[in-house]
Formats: sequence, structure tokens, C-alpha cells
Amino acid sequence: MALASFATKAVSGLGLRCGLPALASRAYATVVDGLKYAKDHEWVKVEGDVATVGITDHAQSELGDVVYAEMPEVGASFSAGDRMAIVESVKAASDIISPVSGEIVAANEELSSDSSKINTDPYGEGWMVKVKLSNPEELKELMSAKEYEEFCA
Repeated sequence: MALASFATKAVSGLGLRCGLPALASRAYATVVDGLKYAKDHEWVKVEGDVATVGITDHAQSELGDVVYAEMPEVGASFSAGDRMAIVESVKAASDIISPVSGEIVAANEELSSDSSKINTDPYGEGWMVKVKLSNPEELKELMSAKEYEEFCA
């Protein structure tokens, strides 16, 4: 199940909105300016022709404690919308959907021994993959930080 679907079901099952207020133990989920965001709750940081991808603070909060992360192999290619990774939490297993098309040039191997970094630092040490972009035009379809906040509200 994609993170967006999981998050929507989990949130509605708890009687909450898919929004920023009242998540876990904090008053709001962090959204970082300068990143792009997908509707499936992945973030993208572009540097030249390489995009670093991870899941958002909102997504990790909805998942709960991440206990396992399976990253794709370096050299694998994905199209936007393809399942590229899996995370398992104490609540569920969720597919990570590629927000962009391209070839994996790096995978965060530290997550295999310490997947909790996805929870503790989703925009930093919890990054998942680096993708050499094959279609930079796809970035226009992703949301800005403000649009993502509105999407989750």
C-alpha cells in the first residue's frame, strides 16, 4: 500500500485529519522549505541532476516506529510512480513510491542497520536514495512546502 493510502486510512481510523495538527507527540509535522513534495508523502531535494529522496515527517509520524527499511540497489531504474522501496513499522509495511524517474546512484545503507533514522531525522540522516534524474520536467508536478502543508491540512 502506498504511504498516502496508508496515512489516509490510519489517520481516518484514529479520527484525525491528514493534517499537521495533533500528530504523535508534537503539535505539527515539520515541512522543510526548498524541498519538493509528492502526494504519497515523499520529499525530494534537487542538487544538479541528482535528487535525494526520503519520506516526510508527516509520513514517518503516521507510520510509527520504523523497524525495517529495504532500499533498491544502486543502478536500478525507476519511473515516477513506481514502487522503489519498502519500510516496515510497528503498524504496517508500506511501499515507497518514486516521485521522480531515474537511476539510483546511492542508497542509504545505514538504514538497514538503523532504520530509526527515518523517524528521528527524516530530512537528514533518514534520506533513502539519490536518483540521477532522467526527466527533470517531472519536478514541476511536485508540490512546494506551502502546497504540501495545504495538501495535508
